[in-house]
Amino acid sequence: PPHTLSNKTIMSKLSDYSKFDHLDGSSSSDDEGINKKQQESFTLTNTFASESISSTTDVKASAEAGSAPSRLGRTKKGSEPGRFIFEHDGRKIYEWEQTLEEVNLYIDTPPGITSANQIECKISPSHLTLGLKNAPHPYLDEATYSKVKVSYSSWCLDMDSGVINVVLAKVYRGEMWDCVLCGKQQDGATVGGVVDPMTKQEIRKELMLERFQEENPGFDFRGAEFNGMVPDARTFMGGVKHT
Repeated sequence: PPHTLSNKTIMSKLSDYSKFDHLDGSSSSDDEGINKKQQESFTLTNTFASESISSTTDVKASAEAGSAPSRLGRTKKGSEPGRFIFEHDGRKIYEWEQTLEEVNLYIDTPPGITSANQIECKISPSHLTLGLKNAPHPYLDEATYSKVKVSYSSWCLDMDSGVINVVLAKVYRGEMWDCVLCGKQQDGATVGGVVDPMTKQEIRKELMLERFQEENPGFDFRGAEFNGMVPDARTFMGGVKHT
């Protein structure tokens, strides 16, 4: 069955969003990668309070119980059309976007990264881990919103922009992801969480238009609008085609 957020497990470790994009920019002659001081800065600066973070409370259940998410208001737009920003404490953690087929994350690397060999990224059917090799804790270590096709997923580092692009292929084609990663719990509030309702409708609309365009290549659906609630791209009119 397709994903329901109420069945998801939140981040299982106490590691925090570190200053992945604010490391010491000094150069190093060590071909093995980032030095020990940088690795420690990667995970130990700008940490949350030392209280325990729940490993089992899910985003939806937390919201239904009345605990407010830590990120209020409209979801921020990303650097390119269709992208959205997840930030914590006013600092961007990553940008993301989605299509019928996949979800893309864009993470800025810290100074001193000269090769993809310095990055470790593990993609599993329901979890993503990303960080510096040999660092004590990863930068991201969270459950994905829904199931991932590992064999169709990938990641790469663009050395020109210094941005890591993680591609997560959806198991359920056409399914809308309300977020990429399920985040974690702190003091009863969700750090991470889903996009706001208006942004959710925007994403739903784009997925539906993408499906219309795919099924009707002779028409141009750019700028098309819907009357009322936008239908679900995965289930509308017999369901999305699997190519």
